[in-house]
Amino acid sequence: MSAPVDGSIDGSGDGTRRSGGHQVLLAVYAVFALAAGARSAVQLATRADEAPFAYTLSLAAALTYALGWLAIRRASGGSPRLASVLLWVELGGVVTVGTLSLVEKDWFPDATVWSGYGIGYGFVPAVLPVAGLLWLRAQDPGRSRGAVTAFRVVATAEAFSWAGLLVGMFVKYVVDAGEQGVQVFGPIHGTVFLAYLVVTLPTWHQQRWSLPVAAVALAASVPPFCTLLFEVWAQRTGRLDPSGRAAVAED
Repeated sequence: MSAPVDGSIDGSGDGTRRSGGHQVLLAVYAVFALAAGARSAVQLATRADEAPFAYTLSLAAALTYALGWLAIRRASGGSPRLASVLLWVELGGVVTVGTLSLVEKDWFPDATVWSGYGIGYGFVPAVLPVAGLLWLRAQDPGRSRGAVTAFRVVATAEAFSWAGLLVGMFVKYVVDAGEQGVQVFGPIHGTVFLAYLVVTLPTWHQQRWSLPVAAVALAASVPPFCTLLFEVWAQRTGRLDPSGRAAVAED
């Protein structure tokens, strides 16, 4: 009997690396599928006329979470194709519904699971598909370039979200012209902030950063525009190497 293929811990020979990561994702997806499903079912059964569009979207979110659970389970067994599609669909749904809930408030007399990018659930609905995509990518060591690209994109987005939030705060507190900017960019910044933290953790592991470098990367999410500064510095010093090899010796 041959030895298990590298990366497989169950000897199935499919080369899939199974870890606690997918078990956490499965648990969270199961909770959200049940919670969103129960919530939307009660709303549609008892007061559907109050916000039919919002309640239907919550039901769609519940179905998405149920399919996401199935897709991640299949991906943990070596079949990632369904997950690679559904996770992007889920992320697109969160962004679309979250944006509509901010710019077309009349459409949402009651909140959905994805309203305000999941603000009612601590932005977990926005971070969950990102975490799933990162986990999916981590299963293939040959795709480390994508992890670096994801970090760069999210670091830049975090800086731009800070810019939007600061403009909104200026308009609200200095010009005294309303709080629409804060209402729009506040949830966006919160979502991107959490996404940056989620992206940083696997990048730390994949790029083999020292603890001080990782601490600086995480702390950069707090002051305005510092994620962009860290990304530029890390790239110039070889700490964002698409090949996945540590290019410099950490001090």
